[in-house]
Amino acid sequence: MVFTVSDRGAGIPAHAFEQVFAPFFRLEQSRNRSTGGMGLGLTSARAVIRAHGGDIALRNGQCGGLEVCVTLPLVS
Repeated sequence: MVFTVSDRGAGIPAHAFEQVFAPFFRLEQSRNRSTGGMGLGLTSARAVIRAHGGDIALRNGQCGGLEVCVTLPLVS
C-alpha cells in the first residue's frame, strides 16, 4: 500500500533528502524552539513506518512542492 502526501511549498533541495531524517536537523535555520519544531517529526515517522515493515521517501513534485511517499506492506 502506498500513500502520497504533497504540498505546494518550495520543496527541499535534493541533497537534503536524507539529512531531514536526522534527529534535530532543521532545514529552515530561522526556526527555533519559540517558533516551533524540534526536528524530530520525520525521524519519528521513519522509525514508526520502518518498524511496521514499510519505508518513506521524499521527492520534489514536478510542479513544485514536496511529495512524501509512504509504503507499507499489506497485512492479510
